[in-house]
Amino acid sequence: MNLPSFRRTARPLVTFIGLVVIAIAIAYAWGATGHKIINRTAVRHLPAEMASLAADSAFFEAHASDADIRRNNSDTSFYAEWERHFIDIDDYPDFHNLPHDLNTVIALYGWDRVKRNSINPWATAWLVDTLTNQLRNNDLPNAMQTMADLGHYIGDGHQPLHATKFYNVNGVHSRYESSMVNAHQAEIVIAPDSARYIADPLGFAFDYLYVSNSFVDSINHTDLYAQTLTGSTSSTAYYDAMWARLGGFTKDQFQSASVAVASLWYTAWVNAGLSSDVHDALAAMPSSVRLKQNYPNPFNPTTRFVVENSEIAWARFSVYDVLGHEVAVLFNGTLTPGTHDISWDASGQASGIYLYVLRSGSHTQTGKMVLMR
Repeated sequence: MNLPSFRRTARPLVTFIGLVVIAIAIAYAWGATGHKIINRTAVRHLPAEMASLAADSAFFEAHASDADIRRNNSDTSFYAEWERHFIDIDDYPDFHNLPHDLNTVIALYGWDRVKRNSINPWATAWLVDTLTNQLRNNDLPNAMQTMADLGHYIGDGHQPLHATKFYNVNGVHSRYESSMVNAHQAEIVIAPDSARYIADPLGFAFDYLYVSNSFVDSINHTDLYAQTLTGSTSSTAYYDAMWARLGGFTKDQFQSASVAVASLWYTAWVNAGLSSDVHDALAAMPSSVRLKQNYPNPFNPTTRFVVENSEIAWARFSVYDVLGHEVAVLFNGTLTPGTHDISWDASGQASGIYLYVLRSGSHTQTGKMVLMR
């Protein structure tokens, strides 16, 4: 499979015209439009005590893509801006269990491979620490810029094609993140929610990257479907066909990104000692909920899941097909402490791969299962 590498540093032999074409093709993750939506709406989820920052939504929107503008192809350092915007996480074996410590990952796979796959989750966690220090020191001008940049990196992490080595199969990347979103941006409505304190920003970033990665196959399959249906990759009909199948989880990703941005802003605020009641903030942390792999797997037609939690927690547990359609809601409500056995009867569903997604508080767990008749 030949995968165009638009995100990689351009080689010296590339012509000037080629560089221009690449620059136009890459646009921005989610496109400038998508990043503006995420940064602008993140303030809706902030608590009242952060009202002074929430009033600056226009700033966060205007600077939503500054991180892209700072990219410099000549910077080949490990921590270059270029590497902060994505991670080819599925290039690592057993990537759902990839160690979170960067030094450990480098020791296991080598500096070159880790640099090539890039560092989005670590860059995100580092920026939370930077923001914490800026807020603690009352350095508001720099804090606001950091908040805008943090929103960008989190937005990148919620774009499925920024969480995979298969990021531009048949040139789909910019069609999905920019052209399709631009055409249907009026349908992306962000509902007000509540920012949550995130005790482990790095683990949180890996959690939402795993969710993003689970949608990659849906995007690539739908791209081929829409091309076959319309005979085009640029017509209104093509993008309408893409949106019809991908719009559901794409809107969910925008919603999740917006809340995640607010949550990590709020986390830095709390860690800086600025919360009016730190104890309440810490108490608002989501309960520990653990989802085990379904069994049997493959299955026909019934499979079971075990969910364990130590405290009362809200949870929504859904099943999606590979095109991103929600085909079942297995649970949506409050989980009492203990072990819960949840089953899914897939009678009436077609054979194939299905994704299951458990959301609880600001945490998401996901996996794949196979219905085999």
